[in-house]
Amino acid sequence: MSDVAIIFCGSYDEAEVLSAVERGVSLLGGAEKFVQPGEKILLKLNWLTGDPPEKCVTTHPAVFRAVARVFQKTGAILSYGDSPGFQSPESVAKRTGCAEVAKEMNLPLADFRAGREAHYPEGKQNKKFTIANAVLDSDGVISLPKMKTHAFQRVTGAVKNQFGCVPGALKGEFHVKVPDAYDFAKMLIDLNSFVHPRLYIMDGIMAMEGNGPRGGDPRKMDVLLLSADPIALDATMCRLMQLDPALVLTNRTGQEMGAGTYLAENIRLLGDPIEPFIAKDYVVNRKQEQETP
Repeated sequence: MSDVAIIFCGSYDEAEVLSAVERGVSLLGGAEKFVQPGEKILLKLNWLTGDPPEKCVTTHPAVFRAVARVFQKTGAILSYGDSPGFQSPESVAKRTGCAEVAKEMNLPLADFRAGREAHYPEGKQNKKFTIANAVLDSDGVISLPKMKTHAFQRVTGAVKNQFGCVPGALKGEFHVKVPDAYDFAKMLIDLNSFVHPRLYIMDGIMAMEGNGPRGGDPRKMDVLLLSADPIALDATMCRLMQLDPALVLTNRTGQEMGAGTYLAENIRLLGDPIEPFIAKDYVVNRKQEQETP
């Protein structure tokens, strides 16, 4: 049974977001369950590019601030960052408002520019990756995805966020080397299992619908989702969008590969009831397609 916390948060007001994050983390066992004093913990944000927060392309700085505050109290040594698809990490940090938060909290920007080869013998699709130094030099990762639609995988959430652990232009090579959607999903699961974030905290206060992950429209969803199971979290996100989780390849492959569960009967929902958050008119691809296999 996988736990997913559903937490109402009606705005990006600093105090409201902090209260919501604290509540969600507490429901899952408390911050001390996930990190220990003195550990080097990377806060892995979702930075596609340097668009301002109101575009809903990236993790909102208010969520970043709240998560950092909760885990800084444990005595963990925090850093933050991502490898954007466009622009430099430094530029994106500034444009998204996260650099200002980091300066306020004395958090260093981790090294996502360079990486090292990492072997993952347990991988089903990929047995080695080039992983950013930021990830390899940390003791653990907390992943902060954004709730968005995605043209290639229908949605982008907890699982897809770890694709940013591959530095810079190397991400583009995967789309060439792994053109099949099913194999690409398996690659993402291998990558996620290797990085193995300890906790996922999804920013769905203002989500994105339509032509994501960058060209869509903001959608007010008023929710934070938290879980240690990325498949269960993404499945819950799908249910809020009135999207069958089985249509998302990373959910199916993730369950097949033992990375988590998307089945409702195997997910325990904590916090607020799910029903008020379900948006039946959420603009997302629900088309039943012939996929492999």
